[in-house]
Amino acid sequence: MPTRDRTTRLLLTLTALRHQTLDRERFEIVLVDDAPDPGAVEQVLSALPDPQGLPVRRAATGGRGAAHARNTGARLARGEVLLFLDDDTLATPRLLEAHLAAHEDADAAVVHGGITDLSAFALTPDPQPLRPALTGARGRSIDPGALTDLDAHVPHLGPRRSFIERTARKVTRSPAYAALRWLTCIGTSTSIRRTVFERVGGFDEHYGELWGGEDLELGLRLAASGATFAPLDTVAYHLPTARRDTGDLLPRFWHRVAERHDDPRLAGVGTYLAGRLSLDELAERLGPVDGHLPAATAAS
Repeated sequence: MPTRDRTTRLLLTLTALRHQTLDRERFEIVLVDDAPDPGAVEQVLSALPDPQGLPVRRAATGGRGAAHARNTGARLARGEVLLFLDDDTLATPRLLEAHLAAHEDADAAVVHGGITDLSAFALTPDPQPLRPALTGARGRSIDPGALTDLDAHVPHLGPRRSFIERTARKVTRSPAYAALRWLTCIGTSTSIRRTVFERVGGFDEHYGELWGGEDLELGLRLAASGATFAPLDTVAYHLPTARRDTGDLLPRFWHRVAERHDDPRLAGVGTYLAGRLSLDELAERLGPVDGHLPAATAAS
């Protein structure tokens, strides 16, 4: 779990993991703080009731970007199955158990669980300093106590699937988009077998702190390596934060990907994610993923 300056969202994310049905001896949380100036993580861990009750291990990466933070967490993790979970994503009680069970199928190399945005909080910044509750539009709020019966609270918190989650559903359900199933490699609630992750070099740190799709770029290389992608019915809930620069950053990121892969067609992914290209047009433009994409390279 990479984190950077999160307070209440991270508190809620960690608290949700206390309610997992999977035995605590069977999972660990590797929390990687990528903030240049530490402090938020200490606030959160101090606010957790019985912090020793969660199997949390910590690392710090000092602001080198999400890809580096995720790779650091993967290197430190001791399990064979790596589950990437963002610091603003609330795991429902069976999430870890369901991911682990999905990997009992030898053909399931990459598994993504559905994410539902709680849009009531899209315009709510993380409180500084930490507060025990997150308050969103029209006074709607969520606190650690709500996580014991999260499904009962969700209908009042603006549940909605994001654009990329709607895309994930389309590409897994329609054979016409089979070549685009790597678009389900979304950065939260996605699990990968360690051997498969390491085979392609993990996340590509070449893009540094540039935001816009290091998770999907990993999926692209996984698909080129022959990895299979499977959907998981178990849902997690995302506490989104709206960004005004999304429409600019996504095309910029994917132009960089196109240059790095020496494939101009890949710039179309950014155009699609920015809402300026249809899924049919993207599928026609890209065609099948080939097996000659470059391996990830750590940033120097």
